Amino acid sequence: MRSPFEGNLIRLRAIEEDDVAWVNEHFWNPNVTRFLEIVWPEPVEGTRAFLERTRASQDSLALLIETHAGERAGVCGLSAVEGRMRAADFGIWLEEEFWNRGLGTDAVRTICRFGFREMNLQRIELHVYDFNERGYRAYGKVGFREEGRLRRDQFVDGHPVDVIVMGLLAEELVEA
Repeated sequence: MRSPFEGNLIRLRAIEEDDVAWVNEHFWNPNVTRFLEIVWPEPVEGTRAFLERTRASQDSLALLIETHAGERAGVCGLSAVEGRMRAADFGIWLEEEFWNRGLGTDAVRTICRFGFREMNLQRIELHVYDFNERGYRAYGKVGFREEGRLRRDQFVDGHPVDVIVMGLLAEELVEA
C-alpha cells in the first residue's frame, strides 16, 4: 500500500528549513501570485514565520509538492479545518516550470484523498479566480463542483474579477 502522501506524479512532504528560501523565491513570482489572493511579497523571514504559524496551528496543514524525482514543484495545504463540520479550505500554487504537466491535478487529488481518508473530512472548499481556466479544469478533474460566484470579489491586473466557489464532498472525489 502506498503512502497517503503519494500521488501518481508527485508526493507531498513536510516543508523543511532547507525549503524556506525556495518557497519564498518561487511563491512570490508575479505569474504565480496573479492567481492567489496574497499579492504582497515578504522577505524570507516572513515566509518562515508564516510556515511556523501553520505548523503550530491545529487547523492548518501546508505541504511541499515534489516530483517523484525529488524536484520541488510547489505547495498545497488545507486550512480552516473544522472538526465539527468536518470541512476545510484548500489552497495550492505551483512553480511556473511545472505548469501544464498534470502535477497540480495530482497534488489536488492527493491532498483531498488524505483529507477525506486520514482526517475524516467530508467537505473541502476552494476559491478560484474566474480567469484561472487551468486551475478550474484541474479542480473539475478531481471532482470539485462550482457552488457559487463572488462577483467582483478581488482586483487583479487592474480589473475586478469574480471568485468562483467550488466544493468537493468525500464521495465525489475522482480517483485517477
